[in-house]
Amino acid sequence: MKLCDTCNELFEDDKDLCPVDSVRLADAGKSPFIGKYIDDRYRILAFLGQGSMGAVFRALDETTSRQMAIKLLHGSRVSDPNSRRRFLREAKTISSLNHPNIVKLFHYGLLGEEQPYIVTEFLKGESLSRRIRDKGHISLDEALPIMRQVLSAVAEAHRAKVIHRDLKPENIVLENEIVKVLDFGVAKLMFERNEQSGSLTMDGKVCGSPGYMSPEQCRGEELDIRSDVYSLGVTIFEMLTGKRPFYADDVMGLMFMHVNRPPPSMNAIRVDLPFPSGLEAAVKKALSKTKFERQANAEELLDDIEMALSKFERKKDKSAVGASGWIPFDDASTKAVHMALKDSQFAITTPQEVLNIPDMREDTAHAEQATSKKDILSAGSRHRFNVFVFTLVSAFLMFSALKLVFPEQPPPALSSVEELITQGRTVEALQMLDKIKRQKLKPQEQTYVDDLLFNLGVKLAQAKNYQGAADSLLRVSKNSEHFAKATNLGKRYRKLSEN
Repeated sequence: MKLCDTCNELFEDDKDLCPVDSVRLADAGKSPFIGKYIDDRYRILAFLGQGSMGAVFRALDETTSRQMAIKLLHGSRVSDPNSRRRFLREAKTISSLNHPNIVKLFHYGLLGEEQPYIVTEFLKGESLSRRIRDKGHISLDEALPIMRQVLSAVAEAHRAKVIHRDLKPENIVLENEIVKVLDFGVAKLMFERNEQSGSLTMDGKVCGSPGYMSPEQCRGEELDIRSDVYSLGVTIFEMLTGKRPFYADDVMGLMFMHVNRPPPSMNAIRVDLPFPSGLEAAVKKALSKTKFERQANAEELLDDIEMALSKFERKKDKSAVGASGWIPFDDASTKAVHMALKDSQFAITTPQEVLNIPDMREDTAHAEQATSKKDILSAGSRHRFNVFVFTLVSAFLMFSALKLVFPEQPPPALSSVEELITQGRTVEALQMLDKIKRQKLKPQEQTYVDDLLFNLGVKLAQAKNYQGAADSLLRVSKNSEHFAKATNLGKRYRKLSEN
């Protein structure tokens, strides 16, 4: 069968152009499902591919004229009533996930009462695995927004008690600036649970992608969200270096390495790409063999990465200051020194002028004859002025140093905001912050305001005040280091407040 991508109609293989739109037809693939309807609603248009989870098709939702992706899950058939109930229950839980970086599961069901299928949104982007393959590795600047979105999505699923079980670059799709994570909980939908070991099995095999499986997953043990943290660690490692931490010639050898061999450092894999030590430590912690030594969840992993990169950026900023120990004047100090020298009738001798002074030994006699009381007074005046200028410059140097050691306190208005927050009067605090933001703020004052808004939003969310949390987080300015995280959290809490 051939498919017209314009009108979504199917035609026989002998046609090359669509008789309606006159565009070239695409191969719809070889499958008996092409042209068939699922649930009297979804018309299968084309075969997209087959992976470990099942066969994937592009379909048209005839009720909305929207293109969808349909996955026919292979693995165990759900022929008995208990299996059917379990599948429908798990699918309902997954379909409840609502996050901008999670591919939405719209519909699910059984074909012929045995073949499970799910219907999700149709994506046109490229997988993270292809991006890594094409580029060799993802630079830290490009990888950070990807990590933020992936970890935010996984954290949302973990809050809903949904474990992904198969996190890897192939299940992460990049659509321009938006990242989507696929197949949440699909492994649990596909495979029967072994009641004795508690593991998910298919034909006696442990399920998952061996390159990204946690040690406990390799051993067939019961999984929790920290198994996903390990898989995320492998994914981040591969994204930044272009290589996974472990490779082996066979699956059993690879699983043995996950269970027993410590991972190499990213800097050891890519000596040409120096990574911040804090980032190395965060990824190494995620790859711990014992789940209790890893981050407790994806959100904690994201916090570790953000903190590591924040410290790295601060170190870079400090290293940009002159390494000689010279403390530059601020504008006020420089202007004061300049005015003091300008108003004086004396001049300070420069090093160059010192070098141009004739040799005193060659003109000793002349110097002795020219000595007078006036000359002595002039010399004394110059000496006193040089002492004065030295004292003035030293004072300003000390003043500038003290300003670096003891930074300016926040303006009184911001102190009042802190008092309102302490008293629980958050609405008034936000109103006052809005007034302050309309003023012309210094960079340090703007940073202080953004920190207040972010911390207040987190505090309100912990108190289940999702509306207040969203209002606070979505006020964080674009120049803040918290902006991306604050925006994601704010949107999430706004949705929670509307439900």
